[in-house]
Amino acid sequence: MPIASTPLNRFLVAALLCMTMGNGLALWKFRVPMRQGYGDFASFYTAGTLVRRGQGSELYNATAQWKVQQEFSPEVKIRRGPLRYLRPPFEAVLFSLFARWPYATALVLWTSLKFALLAAIPFIVVRHRDWTESFPLWATVLFVPGTFPGFIDFLLGQDAALLAFLFAISFWQLAADRDTGAGFTLGLALFKFQLVIPFVVVLLVAGRKRVLPGFALSALSALGISGVVSGWRALLEYPAYLLSLNQATGVGVIAAANQVNLRGLLSFFVGLSPYPGRIHWALAPIALAAIAYTGLVWRKAGRGYLAEGFGLTAIVAIVTSYYAYSYDLLLLIVPLLAIRARPGDAPRADRASRYLEAVGLLLLLLPPVYWLAKLQLHAECLMALPLLVLAVALERRLRQAGAAVEAEANTRAPARGELR
Repeated sequence: MPIASTPLNRFLVAALLCMTMGNGLALWKFRVPMRQGYGDFASFYTAGTLVRRGQGSELYNATAQWKVQQEFSPEVKIRRGPLRYLRPPFEAVLFSLFARWPYATALVLWTSLKFALLAAIPFIVVRHRDWTESFPLWATVLFVPGTFPGFIDFLLGQDAALLAFLFAISFWQLAADRDTGAGFTLGLALFKFQLVIPFVVVLLVAGRKRVLPGFALSALSALGISGVVSGWRALLEYPAYLLSLNQATGVGVIAAANQVNLRGLLSFFVGLSPYPGRIHWALAPIALAAIAYTGLVWRKAGRGYLAEGFGLTAIVAIVTSYYAYSYDLLLLIVPLLAIRARPGDAPRADRASRYLEAVGLLLLLLPPVYWLAKLQLHAECLMALPLLVLAVALERRLRQAGAAVEAEANTRAPARGELR
């Protein structure tokens, strides 16, 4: 039975459509501050401008960044310093193309490109698959701005839509057994290396070892481009640059409470501080164990559960990463679409898993939950909790599939012995 015919799904569809209209009105209301440079796109535009001027070596220089931002966003009153560029140098090459235009025009072009990428994702993921929902596939793109991750990505001018698009391409490649191409595509997404590297490690543990050559090729290409753009000295200093921002006080974008991951949750309960060093020793083994377990449980379930394995891996990459924000959850659109497009004769999850999925999705999709965590509780990190609920549901699916595969193998083994 199509999921959309259930009362819960009809409620979600109606709610997301309402939220899309509400978020659209909110974006229109904030159009002036967005045009003035209040969003995160200001840091991307700054990096692109520096590269375009041949000043790539100054990408991480606060003085150079502040000078550029004063040129196009002098009306921004909330900053006493630059909005820092945090991505590797190779992504700045992309934004140098947008730096050809004035800031407001560049923001419109960047937003239009992101919407086009999001509109393409459903057709990439559901390619050659059955779509059994009661609404057309093209309509799914209308729901994305209704989610908080989609809304905040558009509001801030972030690059989460580009990340989700590249993950959609990699999913398509994995589904077609083109693992090398999937690895190459994931290498292009290394501007969010904290999410991509754990994802690739899980794929390797899960037995998709052919992703490694493609990933290595694109990763080395990105490294070479970064070295050319910023110079090797600036590139080698890049990790220390990120760490210094994390340790600094008053840097809101690095605050642990803003992270939708285990680091944020542990910091919230252990004690809010800009650099909660005492929790790092606990995070490392938890992250390594979660990554290894995800790869093993996916490998045992087999390749027939690509959607569930892809989704669980994406969640594990997010919750175990050191930096993860609410807009990063936009990449979950890929496995969610894939799960909705499974064949009608595919094994159905048990009731507990379905309830866990429903609860996790309900909390993740509806913006009021985020606004409660962000504005009332001042702890976006609490959104990691529904992520963990959804992860448990997907893990149960994979574990049960693995148990079924093992049981089938055990029943066949005696039969082969009797034939001998």
